[in-house]
Amino acid sequence: MTMPLPALPEGDETHWPLAILVAEKLLDADGIRAGLDTVERWLKREQPFALLLIAGCEFVAPSDAATLPIIMQRIGLAREALCRSLLGIAVVAPASAVDAARRSLARLPLDMPLEVFEKGSLAVRWLCASALSPAGLVIDSL
Repeated sequence: MTMPLPALPEGDETHWPLAILVAEKLLDADGIRAGLDTVERWLKREQPFALLLIAGCEFVAPSDAATLPIIMQRIGLAREALCRSLLGIAVVAPASAVDAARRSLARLPLDMPLEVFEKGSLAVRWLCASALSPAGLVIDSL
């Protein structure tokens, strides 16, 4: 019997300065690390951008004992780059997970616009208005 492949998020930078990270399945600690690796690659560009996180399943709250320390440590290590380059984060989650996603984001030590939505189009409009436009950045197509 074949073991299922671990869930890894997919990164999309074709709409830069809007970076998109999609998680179709629940992420384990390795999936969380892979997503953070992708964000760190984008931070190394040293260009301002906004992040759209799309969760195709129930949102895993970073209160999980295995994931919260990973996320907090990586945020701490990347703090300066985050402050310089990441302008805002919008999360798109299933309706049943929106409240949990908001509570989870509130626990993260990030000083930028953060919001959770049920629809991607609303999330993109919000990121444009609250993060990209104030920085003079425009998304050419989406």
